[in-house]
Amino acid sequence: MKICQRSPGRDRISNRNAVASLDLVLVLGIILPLAAFLFYLLPRMIKLVYEMTITIIGSPLM
Repeated sequence: MKICQRSPGRDRISNRNAVASLDLVLVLGIILPLAAFLFYLLPRMIKLVYEMTITIIGSPLM
């Protein structure tokens, strides 16, 4: 009697496809919105750091 067995190589390919899908979900669902939020926030952060630096440098001269 012959029993049909799954080959171990096929399981590895299936696992790789699952990991690739998770990577895609991670990029589309987390990384891209986070990058968009940072691009929105970065100009304001740069402006605030510049203002604090000018205040620290200029305060002893006042």
